[in-house]
Amino acid sequence: MDIISGQALFLFFCFILSCFLIFTTVRSRRSSHGAAALPPGPPRLPIIGNMHLVGKNPHRSFAHLSETYGPVMSLKLGCLNTVVIASPNAAREVLRTQDQILSGRYWNEAVRSIDHHSFSVAWLHPSSPLWRLLRKISVTHLFSPQRIEATQALRMKKVQELITFVSECSDREEAVDISRASFVTALNIISNILFSIDLGNYDSRKSSDFQDMVIGVMESAGNTDLADFFPFMRFLDVQGTRKKFKDCSERLFRAFRRLYDDRIKGNSLQTEDKDVSSKDFLDALIDLNQGDEAELNMYQIEHLLLDLFSAGTDTNSSTVEWAMTELLQNPKAMTKVQDEIDSVIGQNGVVQESDISQLPYLQAVVKETFRLHLLGLG
Repeated sequence: MDIISGQALFLFFCFILSCFLIFTTVRSRRSSHGAAALPPGPPRLPIIGNMHLVGKNPHRSFAHLSETYGPVMSLKLGCLNTVVIASPNAAREVLRTQDQILSGRYWNEAVRSIDHHSFSVAWLHPSSPLWRLLRKISVTHLFSPQRIEATQALRMKKVQELITFVSECSDREEAVDISRASFVTALNIISNILFSIDLGNYDSRKSSDFQDMVIGVMESAGNTDLADFFPFMRFLDVQGTRKKFKDCSERLFRAFRRLYDDRIKGNSLQTEDKDVSSKDFLDALIDLNQGDEAELNMYQIEHLLLDLFSAGTDTNSSTVEWAMTELLQNPKAMTKVQDEIDSVIGQNGVVQESDISQLPYLQAVVKETFRLHLLGLG
């Protein structure tokens, strides 16, 4: 009896799968008239579309496919229609000439889990009033030439701390995790600009919870999720991406609230008003949140801070790690970088931000790293 019921279940499953395949094929044919507007692309398989053509190195796969289908081509990744831009001229058209039309971003499942796309400067459309407000606040209080110049000494101090840490590890003949060390440096630069405190620690035995939460957010947001390509699997959360992103981001939000509340309490105990030059970004956010005509609510502040930490930490450490990896595999390029640095800075010199403009080969290495590993997702 059990064998018969098992066979019946198997046949039922096959029947459902066959119906799904037939439905997908018919639907694809019916939408062929609408798909005629799409750029040319390779033939598609049922269900997975062109996912089998992406491979481990998407940027190389896309470059190879562009030789056949042109610099602008369409790929079907599961249920997702995508258009791949594979030439500088086409990229310029998309990113500059038609940037307002094409500036919307696809919301992945991790971002949807906390409704981050509705409050994030990174995910909102530029036509949104909230996006314009968040951009104005960021430019005024973080990215204006005056603010960048005012925080230069802080950045130099944190870079020197990194150099000291690496030097001490060298004296002890200990290996250095370049990715983690650069991550801690970027984290402390950002946390000092925003909150005037260090939130990272170079000692791996004293890794902070905040550090782990930021890494968790970046990992869950960057990992490939099947639900991004097959929306009908959204409710399953097979890989746990939504849960991890939601848990880590909510823990970060609680940390932001504690820092916010502590600053308000500290400010209330001060007998004199803070000097403008000593105010950090958190003070500016408190000013924007206070009063009858508050420009930002606490929920918007939390999502803005999440954006700033996410964008400024893992991206920097990933760039450094990939650049070092590529240079180690290419000794000639490594030698050229070292010679350029020695000629501009000197072997015992102190690196200044003004030196960057005099290091064109190092800049080329960074840009090539973007092309191979960050922009190309390789």
